Amino acid sequence: MQHKFNASLEDAFIWTHNKNGIYTANNGYSWMLARMNPVITSNSPPSWSWIWKLQLSEKIKFLFWLACHNSVPTLSMLNHRNIVHSAVCSRCGLHDETFLHCVRDCIHSKHSWQQAEFNQSDFFSNEDTINWIKNRVMAPYSFLFAATIWWAWRNRNMMCLCNENWLNAKLSFNIQGMVDTLKACDPSISYTTDEGQFIKWNHNNHSCVILNVDGSCLGSPIRAGYGGILRNDAGFFLSGFSGYIQNSSDILYAELYAIYKGLLLAKEMGITDFVCYSDSLHCINILNGPPMRFHAYVVLIQDIKELLEQGNVMVNYTLREVNQCADFFAKLGASSDVEFLWHELLR
Repeated sequence: MQHKFNASLEDAFIWTHNKNGIYTANNGYSWMLARMNPVITSNSPPSWSWIWKLQLSEKIKFLFWLACHNSVPTLSMLNHRNIVHSAVCSRCGLHDETFLHCVRDCIHSKHSWQQAEFNQSDFFSNEDTINWIKNRVMAPYSFLFAATIWWAWRNRNMMCLCNENWLNAKLSFNIQGMVDTLKACDPSISYTTDEGQFIKWNHNNHSCVILNVDGSCLGSPIRAGYGGILRNDAGFFLSGFSGYIQNSSDILYAELYAIYKGLLLAKEMGITDFVCYSDSLHCINILNGPPMRFHAYVVLIQDIKELLEQGNVMVNYTLREVNQCADFFAKLGASSDVEFLWHELLR
């Protein structure tokens, strides 16, 4: 890992078993359990708090939780547990019935997504279940996304268990009804389906150079990478960059490192007046918040803050949907073995 030293920081003892570096009873208890049970690894278990914080009904959140644990009783899972003889989808007969195939890729489910206008080029890509759900359930269309998953699953059960085949019109009616119910239960959040939300890479219309950055963790074993793109306020490409982060599988580190490398590149290009966008709200809150002396990445955070002070630079949060160019460079970095690659404009 990089960033071992920064002269402006005082040496300090930190608790290494969470990123904040501050000891809590909960962290201490988890650490003791891990030492008592050698089966438990030193890596922190994934947090599922993002599921339970969603403004959705409990039955949908529970379905998401099951899906993320690969515990939805699809034929693939039941076959893996020797409960059924075949994992092949009983509706289309073309592929194994995984969760994603069941609610997204099967021809009996795909029509609902297309009718709901989920036509993005990457929507039906072979993404893992957790990222597919998490990346979209926090978007502006989350009610429609969640309702379509729920009724795709219900439709599958009616077809396979009750031999009942619903018309597409009935499915659409049920989906829209659930969306309306979810909206009524939480009127404070404005989720729109019929009225489009216009979003763009320069989210706040700043009239200066714009830097979009992103971090990425891909594959198994996980490879971390970072990337970004510099454009003027008219959208003209100035430069791009990407890179691979060795010995790390932490998305927070990748997001912070993307900001750091983007600031360094802008400085090297002589750009001192610009806005940096990241789709990691956690990173933005860390950088704009109070000093964190004991954070695991305190040196990297301090290096970023010092770079920000050297010019007229703002770091802002932006939506994931408008950060796709930076996401492309970040995934390019994670899939390469080059620590830093400067993508200059060909003339």
